[in-house]
Amino acid sequence: MNISATQLKQQTYLLDHVKEEDIVITKRDKPFAVVVDIDRYKALIHDAEQSKRDQKLQALSSLGSYSLGGKGYAEIKTEMGNG
Repeated sequence: MNISATQLKQQTYLLDHVKEEDIVITKRDKPFAVVVDIDRYKALIHDAEQSKRDQKLQALSSLGSYSLGGKGYAEIKTEMGNG
């Protein structure tokens, strides 16, 4: 849903729709802010963090244990919480 900042100020009940869909708030016809449901926000943050962890683990896996300061890939993976 796209609404203007003025609409939001005048019709705050529009925020009730945040459970069904994200709300993009525009100011002078340009995107200004996005309102998302807290559960969706937490899921987005979790997915982003998991993606970062996966990228790091993939990089570590490609390095091999000789470059890891004596620790093996499995040990580092366990320390990162994915073991």
